[in-house]
Amino acid sequence: MTIGVVGHRAADVITTEAGTERRPGGTPLYARRSLEALGVPCVVVERGGFGSRLHHHDGVVEQWVEAVGEPFAPEEVLAAVDGCEWVILGGQTAGDFPPETIAGLAAAGYRVCLDGQGICRGGAPGPVRLRPFPPEAIRGVSILKLNRPEAEAAAGSLAPESLRGLGAPEVVVTLGRDGALGVTADGEWRSAPTGTGTYANPTGAGDTWTAAYVARRAGGDSPEGAARAAAEHADHLYL
Repeated sequence: MTIGVVGHRAADVITTEAGTERRPGGTPLYARRSLEALGVPCVVVERGGFGSRLHHHDGVVEQWVEAVGEPFAPEEVLAAVDGCEWVILGGQTAGDFPPETIAGLAAAGYRVCLDGQGICRGGAPGPVRLRPFPPEAIRGVSILKLNRPEAEAAAGSLAPESLRGLGAPEVVVTLGRDGALGVTADGEWRSAPTGTGTYANPTGAGDTWTAAYVARRAGGDSPEGAARAAAEHADHLYL
C-alpha cells in the first residue's frame, strides 16, 4: 500500500507561550512524517508558495494567511500518484484543488481524502475566517476531514444530518482533547479521547492524524477504530 500526499509546503510563523519561531509546515511535511512513522510508503507531491502566521493560546488557534500557492492541476497530480489507491489532499486555501482536479482523481479510481481546512478558509490572504463551501468543492471526495470549528462553519452544527448534508460519503471531525466523530451513509460513530494530555504546540497534529486515519482505513479498519488508532499515533508523536 502506497498513499499519495498532495499539498503546499508552508512557511509558518508560530507563536505559543514559549515564544515565536519560524518553521516549515504543511500537509506534505506532517503527513509524510506520520506515514513514515507507521512504516507506510508514500508519494509526496508538493510545492511552496503558502505562508501564514499562527498564534496558539488558551486552546484556540488564530491564523493569518500571508501568501497563497498556485492550484494543483489534474494532469500534475495524476501523473505523480500513479500506483496509489488513496490520495490525501491537504489544502491550505480554497483554490488549491480545483473541482476538476478532484474529479480527475475520482474518475481515475483513486480514493480521495480531502482535508477541508482550505475550502473553509476561502482563497484570499488575510485573517482566517471559516465559512461554508459550495458542494462542487468536494465532489468526488471519499472522505472529508474537518476539525470542530471547520465543521461548525461548513455544516452549521455537528449533528449527523448536518454533516451528511455536506455531501461526502464519509465525514470525520476531530475534536481535539474530546476525541473524534463521524458519519457515513450507514450511520454515525464517536471515538473517545485518549486522555493522555494536551499538545504544547499542536501545529501539524491534524495532518498527522489524517494520514494515520487514512492508512488505517486503507488497511480495512472501521472509521471508529481508525480514529482511535490515529489519535494514539498523534499522541505518540506529539507528547
